[in-house]
Amino acid sequence: MKTRKGIKLNSNRKPDLERLEASLRYHFSDQKLLKEALTHPSAVKEGKSAGPDNQRLEFLGDAVIQLVVSHMLMIKFPERDEGSLSFMRADVVRKENLAELAHGIDLLEHVVIGSSLESAEPVAFESVAADALEAVLGAVFLDGGWQGAMDVTGRIFVRLPEPDENLKGCKSALQEIIQGRFNGEVPTYIIEENLQAGSEERFRARVYHGNRLLGSGLGRSKKKAEESAASEAVREMAGKGK
Repeated sequence: MKTRKGIKLNSNRKPDLERLEASLRYHFSDQKLLKEALTHPSAVKEGKSAGPDNQRLEFLGDAVIQLVVSHMLMIKFPERDEGSLSFMRADVVRKENLAELAHGIDLLEHVVIGSSLESAEPVAFESVAADALEAVLGAVFLDGGWQGAMDVTGRIFVRLPEPDENLKGCKSALQEIIQGRFNGEVPTYIIEENLQAGSEERFRARVYHGNRLLGSGLGRSKKKAEESAASEAVREMAGKGK
């Protein structure tokens, strides 16, 4: 099977670590970390690799990306508030974008997979690519610390979204996320008024999807409280990827 870049993937390919390091512009002191980052779980399950697979590094790399991209956005857009930054970060770190960035450094050429994955649908390889990118950046963090992670991630994520004067509010952003993931459903808000609180915190809003609490927030008006609750929900959903 071939990816969008015409790379034929098979379970017999071995990663070219030196070539990948050249693409990353980073040399690993401990190449075992890089090998682990490139080992898909299917390769371990089918005996193609002794392991470990890259899932733990993927977990770490997700957090690395969130932190580095957050830092980059704060520097690039100093005038943006938390809600806007959360919305932009959620857009940047989407799996589709991670897969595209992984293709940009030919990462799939180096991932060790099991033979069962060769016949998978193309969408599966998008997930493999995104997960491998997270794992590689997790490996960079363990090998080179914060500075190494900042340098490599910054080079990969150099294309950040430009400011948009019509950037959607967090309520609109959250509604689009919920409708897209849950077949047209919409979030619901519950407002409480506390006359004993200060003017900045007069209203408390909670936003739910079904019975699940997504976020809460305070504000001097009902609208501001709802936006605050939606901002927290968008931030949490972006961070957890669900």
